[in-house]
Amino acid sequence: MMKNYRRYSTFLLAFFCAKSLALGLFNVVVDPYEVLGMPKVENFNQFKPVLATHVRLFKAMAITRSQYDFIFLGSSRTELGLDPTHPVLANSGSGYNLALSGPNMYEVLRYFQHALNNQPQITQVVLGIDFFMFNQVRKNRPDFSDARLERQSLTLEETLGVGFSLDALDSSYQTISSNLKSPNKPDSYHSNGRRNLQYQINHFLPQSRLKSFRFSLQEYLKDRELYGEYYLSMEYLKDLNKLVEICQEKNIDLKIFISPSHATQWEAIREAGLWPLFEQWKGEVVQITPVWDFSGYNSITTEPISNPMKYYVDSSHYRPQVGHLVLNRMFQFQEENVPSDFGIFLTRDTLEDSLERIRTNRELWVSKTNDYRTLNLDEVWGIYSQK
Repeated sequence: MMKNYRRYSTFLLAFFCAKSLALGLFNVVVDPYEVLGMPKVENFNQFKPVLATHVRLFKAMAITRSQYDFIFLGSSRTELGLDPTHPVLANSGSGYNLALSGPNMYEVLRYFQHALNNQPQITQVVLGIDFFMFNQVRKNRPDFSDARLERQSLTLEETLGVGFSLDALDSSYQTISSNLKSPNKPDSYHSNGRRNLQYQINHFLPQSRLKSFRFSLQEYLKDRELYGEYYLSMEYLKDLNKLVEICQEKNIDLKIFISPSHATQWEAIREAGLWPLFEQWKGEVVQITPVWDFSGYNSITTEPISNPMKYYVDSSHYRPQVGHLVLNRMFQFQEENVPSDFGIFLTRDTLEDSLERIRTNRELWVSKTNDYRTLNLDEVWGIYSQK
C-alpha cells in the first residue's frame, strides 16, 4: 500500500513539474513582455499587444540591452510625441525613449537613475514634465517596482512571474491570438521606445476627435490623481531637483520642457480651480532650473478640433509633428519651421511676463473662438470645434 502511494505521489510530482516546465518554456518562447530577448517570429509573437500595460517592465529591460547615448524621459505625452530618430540628434549617437505612461516625478527619477546605471556614457537627456506628475495624490503605478531598477536583469520574483504565472500565460495567449488574427498589425511600441501613434489611435481613442477630446478631458477632471484632487508635492519637486543635480554632476546636457498639450487641457485645469496652483508649479520649477514652456495658447495648441487633426490625437497627447517642433526649438535647429509663438524659455526673470502673456493670449483665444461658451462637463468639450 505504501509503495503504491509513493509511486502515485512521484507520478503526481513529475506530472506537475513537467506541466510547470512546459508552461515556463511556452512563456519564455513567446516572451509576451519582451523582457527575455527572444526573437520575434511572424504570425507568432512579432506583435506584442500587452506591452502597453507592462511598459515599466519591458522598458526597464530594454534600456539594458543596447548602448544608448541619449534618452527621453517624461509621461505618455513624451512617449508618443518625441522621436529619438529626429535629425537634430543625428550626431548624438543612439537614443531611447524611456518615457512612461502616467508617472509621477519619483518614477521618472528612478528610471533615469536606472538608465545611468546601465548606460553611464549618456550625455544628453530630454525631459518632458507635466502638472499631474507633481500631484502629491498621484502614487506609483501598479506596474512600477523599485526592486527591478539599477540592475541588468529581472529579480527572481519577476523572472518566476514572467515564466510561470497565469498572468504571463494569458499574455502569451493574447500575443499568439493577436498575431494569428492580425499578422500585419502595428506594434504598440517602436524598437526605440516610442509609442506607436497608429496603435494609440486604433486602440485607445474613438474615431471622432471630438469624442477623444471629451473622453480625455473628463478623465483628467474626474481622476483624483490627475486634477480631481490636487496637492502640489514638495517631494516630487525635490525629485526633479535631484535629477537636475545628477546631470550637473555628470556633465549631462539636460533640456526640460513643459508639454504642449491642447488648449482645452489648460481649460480643464482652470475648470478644476487649479490655475493659480498651475502657475505656482511653474514658479517652483524655475526655482530649480530654467525650462522651455510649450503650454498656453499659441498657434499650435489652439488647433481647432476636427477630423482629422494635424497636431493632436486628444486634449493631452500631441503628434510627433509637434514633438519635432519642440526639439527644433530647444536645440535651435531649423527654427524657421517653428511658429514664433511656440516655446518660451522660462527663467526666474522671465516667469511673470510669460504668465501674463498666457493670460492675455487666453482672453484673445476666447474672444476669437467660434461657439465659445462656459465650460460644462455635461456639454461637448469641443467648445469651438469644427463639426
